[in-house]
Amino acid sequence: MGRVPPKRFDVDALHVRLCERIAELHPLLVADVVRVFLEVSSLPCEQMPWSLEFAFDEDDSRIARVEARFTSDPTRALAAPEELPGYEVHVLLPKVFPSRAPADNLRAATYAPATAARDGLVTRFTQALAELGAYRTIETIEALSAEVYLL
Repeated sequence: MGRVPPKRFDVDALHVRLCERIAELHPLLVADVVRVFLEVSSLPCEQMPWSLEFAFDEDDSRIARVEARFTSDPTRALAAPEELPGYEVHVLLPKVFPSRAPADNLRAATYAPATAARDGLVTRFTQALAELGAYRTIETIEALSAEVYLL
């Protein structure tokens, strides 16, 4: 008997799975949203992860955004990376953040590797978040909402 290859998702299927997993989060902590985002982004996909990004929008930094982009040809030079398929999560933050110090134990809990093959990009992203003070100030906050968009 031959081995059955692991299921490979397409970007649309990852998007659906991400929506389902985020809907299950109660309370909706920012660190948990990012953890789920990274777990789903690490699942076997027909396309390779190209980039993972974290940013705040221009609306008084009340929306934190995490984005994943995928490519079929990682060696291809890209004129417009924003044209790659992917998804992003907009995390709506409260107007006033509770006053509390970031919890050091959350840094390690933000991501638990799902697959070793895609771990390089995820590891670099996780390490960058751990050093990013802006992320560290919001990771323990309960978000008002988290909306997932297919790009």
